Amino acid sequence: MWQSIANIILRNRFIIIGILVLITTFFGYHAITGLELDNKYGILLPNDAEAKLDYEKFKKVFGEDGGSLVIAVETDSLYTETNFLKWKELGDSILQMDGIKAVISEATLFSIHNNEEKQKFEAHRVFSDITYKEKSIDSIKKEIRSNPLYRGLLYDENETVSLMMVSVDESFITDQEKSNVVLDVEALAESYSPYFGKPRFAGMPHLRVVIGKRVLKEMYIFICVLLLMTSLLMYFFFRSLRVVFICNLVVAIAVIWSMGTIGALNFNITIIMALIPPLMIVIGVPNCIFLLTKYHQEVKEHGNKAKALTRVIKKIGTATFLTNLTTSLGFLTFISTNSTKLVQFGITACINIMMVFVLSITILPIIVSLSKTPKPRHLKHLDRKLATGLLNNLVNITVNHRKWVYITTLTFVAMSIIGMTKVETTGNLSGDLPHGHPILEDMNFMQEKFGGIIPFEVLIDYKEKSRWYKKSTLLGIEEIQNLLEQDTLFSRSMSYIDALKAANMAYFSNDSSQYRLITKKRHLNKLNQYRKNSPLSDAKGIGFSLSELIDTNRFIVRIRCQMMDLGSYQVSDKADLLELEIDSILNPNRPTIERFYKKFAKSGKQAHADSILMNNNGIANNLAEKYIHNEEDRRTCNLDQDLFLQKKYKTTNFKSKLRASIDQEYFGTTLTGTSIVASEGTKYMVVNLFTSLLFAIVAISILMSILFRSWKMVLVSLIPNLIPLVFTAGVMGWFGIPLKPSTLLVFSIAFGISVDDTIHYLAKYRQELKAHKWDLKECAIMAIREAGLGMFYTSIILFCGFIMFSFSQFGGTKALGLLVSLTLLVAMITNLVLLPSLLLSLERRITTKSFEEPYFDAYAEESDLDWDHVDVEPDPELHPKKDPEEST
Repeated sequence: MWQSIANIILRNRFIIIGILVLITTFFGYHAITGLELDNKYGILLPNDAEAKLDYEKFKKVFGEDGGSLVIAVETDSLYTETNFLKWKELGDSILQMDGIKAVISEATLFSIHNNEEKQKFEAHRVFSDITYKEKSIDSIKKEIRSNPLYRGLLYDENETVSLMMVSVDESFITDQEKSNVVLDVEALAESYSPYFGKPRFAGMPHLRVVIGKRVLKEMYIFICVLLLMTSLLMYFFFRSLRVVFICNLVVAIAVIWSMGTIGALNFNITIIMALIPPLMIVIGVPNCIFLLTKYHQEVKEHGNKAKALTRVIKKIGTATFLTNLTTSLGFLTFISTNSTKLVQFGITACINIMMVFVLSITILPIIVSLSKTPKPRHLKHLDRKLATGLLNNLVNITVNHRKWVYITTLTFVAMSIIGMTKVETTGNLSGDLPHGHPILEDMNFMQEKFGGIIPFEVLIDYKEKSRWYKKSTLLGIEEIQNLLEQDTLFSRSMSYIDALKAANMAYFSNDSSQYRLITKKRHLNKLNQYRKNSPLSDAKGIGFSLSELIDTNRFIVRIRCQMMDLGSYQVSDKADLLELEIDSILNPNRPTIERFYKKFAKSGKQAHADSILMNNNGIANNLAEKYIHNEEDRRTCNLDQDLFLQKKYKTTNFKSKLRASIDQEYFGTTLTGTSIVASEGTKYMVVNLFTSLLFAIVAISILMSILFRSWKMVLVSLIPNLIPLVFTAGVMGWFGIPLKPSTLLVFSIAFGISVDDTIHYLAKYRQELKAHKWDLKECAIMAIREAGLGMFYTSIILFCGFIMFSFSQFGGTKALGLLVSLTLLVAMITNLVLLPSLLLSLERRITTKSFEEPYFDAYAEESDLDWDHVDVEPDPELHPKKDPEEST
């Protein structure tokens, strides 16, 4: 097969070049026009995850959470005539920008006044006269700062930090070009530094846009840096600018194809997807090195360029194909996660890795065939002392020091297992930002001053409209807010209870002592009538919109606040505890009711059902409604509801209707928001990435079993590839590197790549078995000498390539680079030292007849082609013709 492929490639060079140009043009167009940025959090959750469904339900009712860009200034001179006017001027200027829906600050507020004659509330701007003739700056400050509604929302408890809340249209945040409005707002705020000092920024728009922009910027930087680094290494190894040009051409086209694939498939750029274009360089260069090294070895042997190229495609084609296939399988296993973004990442990586193989196996032979035959100086790297010395040392260790190889390996494995027990799991939003990063410093500042910065939402389903103004409901929600207020992990919360308190204060002529909850029905009805008569119920100038806090159509009340940026499992544990506490407030009788229902469901005794219905009128009323089908039923029920229900106890569906009636009486509680979604996303990834790693191991094992037809050989070959993973996990534990989505990617990526060396070595080893009549020692040594140099070159390229990611500004990408580099370095050592040692020690226990006769060859055997009839002559410099007399 590979002979035919070689013939097709070498005989149709210009046709293939034309096809590649057309495909590159197609992908280049999509790379320029089709790339979109996805900067949302929680995108890694599957569509059917409960946390995601809850969040989508929340957004459908109340819109995006955390849609405000927060500008904070720390100053004790805000309330001066000049500075307060500048604060208003800044807000007015921001409001004029496209994509800005509202701006709230102390300079834009309304005060609410009671018009007793018209029985309605009227809104008047607190600050409207810029000449300060109507109100002095001191009276403005007193009016605002004496209102309890704004404390903890627009200024901190110490009254030294003031906030400006800029509501940004969601469509502008997600659009790569329109999102610049966030940066424009921040730049404008920076220009007012002479008045307020350096501003600080927070809020989800700030995090999403700034981090998203840096993800894109880093992607392009890494592409350039990796091209430069790999070019220098290749020149150092081969001392040939032609080789550097050919390899760079292959990987440059691969990068264009990878970016075009993302755009053509309508996938978006995320912090994970942005790794794919740089990865194409790191994966593509080793392909080129293996092919070029074999080409140089062939040219050195016989000097015939056509013969060398054909042999390269035949002998290295299958092995290179399999190594790319195993790497792509490592990425493809992400489809098992059921997360849309991870599935997209896995599919895109898998497709592009195989396309890198196609580019390598076509472009490299074509360009080389059109180039001059390498000169002797280009082949010196094959005999360089560094290379020969390395190979000799590897052979010496394998043959003479296997005992120490095993002792050293077992020592490192033992230490690694101990380190694995120390690994911790995290996943907070700022966890990937380095210490001292401006975003992290601003977040810490806001958390210190206001208690939290990541949106956290409590949704309460009160299920019946009559419960909205019920005293127990109002007091329950207030108690929940008090619970949040006492917890230092949360910021000041806001609900429609605060709206009622503000309305009550306005009703009593803005007396701050009246900022309290009134539960008397008569007074609540009065305030509600005022609200209905007032056209400002949704005016954001007072600091909130009532429609953002309660949805009367769906009977849902929202309590909004912000949470500290904690690790995923901390957020999850806190949410579980808080949910229990909230339920105990809203449904205090649940334990008793559930105890009696459990007894009734088990025994069917009427007494247990009576205990539920007699002590819970709401449940009894709900159950009665389920049995009322006509007016006669209603009259009977109204006369004696207890008797009416007792007659229904023996009906077949009584138990299910009782269960439904109980559930209907309970208040429903849902905890959601960015904090919950991000937390659940990390937890989901931790579990599923371990699953994907397991799938990768199984899939690659099956592939290798097909290749070698020996399960014993597969098990032996897995050892040198699993040990590096264990070692890396141990390093994470010993050095305190947490387990999170970015570091979890290390294991699947590294395993898929490290297996490549194993395939190259074992394929060459099997070929030597046939050539040397099962002389196992000689075969292991020859496999090291033949494949070892290519394995060393590619491992160094991979190590240096991934180590470049350690210069990222994001801790996750940095950890990914360091850990993958370390894993691949250890994998190179285990594949070049431990694997040959195991083969020699176990000898014929694993090297069976099936290993000798596989389904197909990774390294093809020589064909019967008569190379004397090939037109290309051997290079005279490499193989000078012998004098006839001398030959005799």
